[in-house]
Amino acid sequence: MDVHYTWIGAPPADRNRDIADPKRTSTRVQGKSVNLYFWCLDEHVAAYQRDFSGCKNVTVRGMQSFLTGAASTAYRWYYWYKKSDDWAVQAMTDILAWGLERGTPTSYRAFVKDAWSLFLMYTWGGYVLDAGVGPLDVGSLSLPEPKAFMAPTLTEDDALQMRRFRPSSLPGPFGQFDMTLNESWADAVCTAMNYKCGEEMDSETCPQIEVWMLASPRYGNGAWAALRQYCLVWGRMQQHGTLTSENAPQVFRYLIAGSVFNGLTDGHGGEAWRRSLWATGKDESGRVEVPALKLRKTYHGSSAK
Repeated sequence: MDVHYTWIGAPPADRNRDIADPKRTSTRVQGKSVNLYFWCLDEHVAAYQRDFSGCKNVTVRGMQSFLTGAASTAYRWYYWYKKSDDWAVQAMTDILAWGLERGTPTSYRAFVKDAWSLFLMYTWGGYVLDAGVGPLDVGSLSLPEPKAFMAPTLTEDDALQMRRFRPSSLPGPFGQFDMTLNESWADAVCTAMNYKCGEEMDSETCPQIEVWMLASPRYGNGAWAALRQYCLVWGRMQQHGTLTSENAPQVFRYLIAGSVFNGLTDGHGGEAWRRSLWATGKDESGRVEVPALKLRKTYHGSSAK
């Protein structure tokens, strides 16, 4: 079973932000059938390999070189990428390239990482953890093999209103599918896409979903639904020149939440999707704990301003 961490940028001065929790996780899963991957930009692979040199169960991988390899037929069919979903590799390659362009604000890399997390969930599976997610101080770490697309929630009761609608005339591999977006920002997202909502469906309520930890079986339908929505909106925004517009940061924040909700509810009738949420609670330091997995999230402050 695979666990993924990602850091897009140079190693920071405060190593609590990038490697402290991955190292703690590495120590706590030793002897278990868990493979840890730390993803970074190609130019920082050597530095992170030195950082993790004492962690034998951690593999450091370069994002750009991996995407280049994943685009080749031999790599796809003889390694792990056995589905012919070239669009996913191409979409992620485009998103990462845009995030690293000189004119793209550095803060937007947080949104690139959101896309990367969904990409890993669909094409690789396992767990994707933010760098600030690590094991509790006591108790054995529990990371069962995920059977469905899952995410944490900060509330037990419904706190968000989501709008579900079905766009029409979608390009390429997307076909007909439902999209879900936060009610208060659905119109702004569609405006950024230069797209009308199409056939609107019933609104739904849900708890406050977080995206600093996700899980999925490889090629799961839920992960596919989340990745598909994110890539479609991103591509339309790129096409219409709105990726760095005034509203873009808020659009991206609500897009990732809506995409994850779309994945959680894909194929689930009624309230069954609620079983794919991890309950959380705050500890004395204000960190968020996931008791079922013996993990906690430490907030270091987002760069996505």
